[in-house]
Amino acid sequence: MHDHTEMPTAEQVLVKMKAEMGQTPEVMALLAKIKPAVVVEQARSKRFANEDSSIPNKYRALISIATVAGSGTPPCLKTQIGQALRHGIEPIEIVDTLVLARLALASTVFSNSKEGLRILVDSPGEATADNA
Repeated sequence: MHDHTEMPTAEQVLVKMKAEMGQTPEVMALLAKIKPAVVVEQARSKRFANEDSSIPNKYRALISIATVAGSGTPPCLKTQIGQALRHGIEPIEIVDTLVLARLALASTVFSNSKEGLRILVDSPGEATADNA
């Protein structure tokens, strides 16, 4: 199904962001001055990601927190946590989400080390051109 509603302007998107987040993200305000279409696209993408989702709002908020925490962007994490709290998500649920995100990211260290670990197992103590 296609939604043929008129797209908002960048200014309208910024007003809505401020209402939802309690502040206007500085990066969006800057983008609106340079290339407003990017701000409008961000709003369109958000609407697409959220419409007709099988994932309940609470879970989507917690997934967003975990994703943003793992991306290393503290301002975005602060915004996501603020939105989650305003929507009734308990602080302990946010902390538990961060613990799970930490575990998932820590596990990638092992996964990313697989080739190096193979060298250690296959050639313990040997220095070759590939592992020196």
